[in-house]
Parts: sequence; C-alpha cells; structure tokens
Amino acid sequence: MTLHQEEPPPSPSQADSEAVLDALREQGFPPLESADVPELRLLVGRLRRSQGAPEPVAHVLGTFVPGPAGMLPVRVYQPEPRSGPRPLLVFFHGGGWVAGDLDLVDRPLRRLANATGAVVASAGYRLAPETQFPGPTHDAYAALCALAARAAEFGADPGHLIVAGESAGANLAAAACLTSREEGGPRPALQILICPPLAPARHTHFASYRDKADGYLNTRAAMERFWDLYVPDADAARSPLAAPLLADDFYGLPPALILTAEHDPLRDEAEEYARRLERDQVPATVSRIPGALHIFFLLPHLTAFRAALCDIERAVRGHPPTAPWTRPGPRRHGAPS
Repeated sequence: MTLHQEEPPPSPSQADSEAVLDALREQGFPPLESADVPELRLLVGRLRRSQGAPEPVAHVLGTFVPGPAGMLPVRVYQPEPRSGPRPLLVFFHGGGWVAGDLDLVDRPLRRLANATGAVVASAGYRLAPETQFPGPTHDAYAALCALAARAAEFGADPGHLIVAGESAGANLAAAACLTSREEGGPRPALQILICPPLAPARHTHFASYRDKADGYLNTRAAMERFWDLYVPDADAARSPLAAPLLADDFYGLPPALILTAEHDPLRDEAEEYARRLERDQVPATVSRIPGALHIFFLLPHLTAFRAALCDIERAVRGHPPTAPWTRPGPRRHGAPS
C-alpha cells in the first residue's frame, strides 16, 4: 500500500515572501545587480513605501556623533519608561554598504524600541563606493564609542550596551565588536546580527549561495556586486574587519543572536559564524526564519519581522550588563583609513 501524503501548507512567512516578490514584480522592481549606484539607492529607498505607518515612541532625538571624517547622523528612539535601567542598543542600517540611511530603518526601530524597552540609537555611516573599506568600519566603531559615552544622556544604562545591525549594518556591527575587543573599547553585552554578510561573496563555498542564488531579490550576483563596490581590493576583502568570519579567533566577543532567512544567499555563512563563536566559547543563538526573505526586517507587517522581534526581545532581556574587557593587548585587524 502506498500512503499518499499531501504537501504541508506554506508557512505564513513563505506566503508573505511570495506576496512581496509578486508586488515587486508588478512594480517593475529591477534586479539589484543590474542597477547603477544612484538607482540602487532609489530602489532601496522605495522599500519604505511598504513599511506602514510609524509606531509612536515616547521620544525621538536627532543628533550627531564625531566620526573619523566628520560628524555622523544618529537618531535615538526612547520608549516609554519602564522599571529599572534600560540598555542602549546601537543599530547600523543595511543596504549593501552602498545604500540605505536612518529613514530606511525608522519604522522597524520604533517597533524594536517599544518591544524591548531599550533605548535604540540608529547610527549612520559613510557609503561605498565614495567611501570604501575600511572607512565604514571606522565610522561604526567611532559611533559605538561615542554613543556608549552618551548613554546616560539618552536615559540608558552606560554599562548595558548592545550592538546590532541588519545586512551590511550587521557586518559593521560584527566588525565593531572585533575592533572594540582589540582596542579595549566599550564592551557590548550582546551582538544582534540580522542576515549578516560575513565572508566575501566571490568564490564562496556556502551552499545557500548556490541554492538561493536567484529568485529571492537578494541574489548571488547582487552580493558579488555589493562586495566589489565596498571592498574592490581582494587582499583587503580578507581582513576580518571586512569579513568577520575570517577572524583568527572569536574569544571574548559578546554573546550573539544571529537571525537568518531561509531564502537568503547569506544564510549559511551567518550560521557558520555562530558555530565559530561557540567553538571559541562565545554563546551564540541562531534563529532561522522559515520562508523569509533577506529584507524581512525592513517590512514590519511581515510574520517574519514579528517572529524576529520576539527573538530579539528575549535576547535583550536575557543578557545583563557585562564587565569590561579582560583580553590583553590591542591588536589591529584593519588598515588605517
């Protein structure tokens, strides 16, 4: 006797993803790899149309912090006060290192601040190709240091720092953690990496780059182009500050929550990063969201976003402040800007 088993219904995230892809096709959204840089910036900006109305927060503050080549824009989201001190969560937006800005993540970060109770500081950085590696990594570390020093001004606990980012911003968040360890800078209690690119896209061996190469908006060809615009020099691309997965070791880095999307070429390298952290005694949690696209965090109406928000809320509440770094000896990974 042959038992017939029906295919299980698609997950809510899968259905959401198909609807997003259908809508982008109807809008004539071109392949990311075929667009020039000005068009890429316009395309990424168009995603804001699908983000819905902004969720109110108690207060939004616009400010600047000093970077290595000038002032960097920052937007601080303060949720309604709760009992006890609030962590400061420093966040870096995505956009392939070439696009995106504070507006791109405004609506997701309002939701994030309200859900976690953290004060969320969204930090800008210089974009490629005008500023290539290592400039954006230096911007991210400068912003992390400056914002940590101003935590009390924002109503946050100066000793409870979290660093986070989405896509290219997650790459910069991981690089900032490496730099802070080597330089003895602010020590985050947690790093939250959402769909991070952590290794060079060209000649990659990760299966998700093959299995999810096309058809899901963020393609293999698009990632290769983003990497080429950000790190055009092959030797520089092997720096751990460009590709954190290539670090010699991960000892002493902050515990990590790594959120990955099923339909993303970057999925497998992000999950490998978690394994490398665990190998070096750094607690790491991976949450792979079934059916999700790379851009899920930018669309707060999606089931995948809501699932991620629950994971982030648990992680933020589960990681108290940490002691200062104890690892001796500064050791620089990146070239000076």
